[in-house]
Amino acid sequence: KKGNALLVGVGGSGRKSLTTIASFVCEQKLVQIELTRTYGVLEWREDLKRIVKIAGVEGIDTTFMIVDTQIVDEAFVEDINNLLNNGEVPNLFPQDELIALMEEISESPAVAKMEKFMYANDDPDTVRGSMDKYNAFVNVCRQKLHLVLCFSPIGDIFRTRLRMFPSLVNCCYIDLFTKWPKDALDSVATRFLSVVPLENHERSGVIKVCVEMQSRVIELSNKYLREVRRRYYVTPTSYLELIKTFISLIKRWRRRSNKIY
Repeated sequence: KKGNALLVGVGGSGRKSLTTIASFVCEQKLVQIELTRTYGVLEWREDLKRIVKIAGVEGIDTTFMIVDTQIVDEAFVEDINNLLNNGEVPNLFPQDELIALMEEISESPAVAKMEKFMYANDDPDTVRGSMDKYNAFVNVCRQKLHLVLCFSPIGDIFRTRLRMFPSLVNCCYIDLFTKWPKDALDSVATRFLSVVPLENHERSGVIKVCVEMQSRVIELSNKYLREVRRRYYVTPTSYLELIKTFISLIKRWRRRSNKIY
């Protein structure tokens, strides 16, 4: 049941949409942090406490989605690295909160089940200490909490983070988000344009134009990179916006035509 993911792709490539769908299919609770102008390490740690309690104490299968634009301090990545590697963040709970946490752990059915599994071969009359219960809590966190990191490969910061925090690679399944093939572009355009009142030959022509426009822009962006040494990123979001713009324009002009006639 353990598993974490590193989704590598530019913004608009579908990383968050895929995570949301996968979390729903797997019947997991999807959680994220909410950035504010004053959001910092203190707020981040409070969010981590809340999330590890959801997974470790309540025993709820949880997907924790983190987007690189939400990382406002590199301390966030260090904590993520620890979560991936050890299942916990050192010194996350101060002493007074740790005492309250141990009371919650003692009453948690998920922790009790994990503790029974971990020490199944030991003497059943052995009295377990607080450290044994905490270790069981950490194991529940590792089993129930799944981190999904949505990172962009653009710039040096991505490579730097991978070098400094090896658990981002060693403890994650890595999925690279590349361009959509032409049959996928065709399928998406067909799905969106199916609700637009067009003749079959008109709809077929519009779909071909949409696919051709996206393909040509990708080719031009590659040419731009070769000649100017600068990248222009074409994402699936760009394609969806193209289709939505066409639908919006055709509705607007038809309303105008109806008013005229």
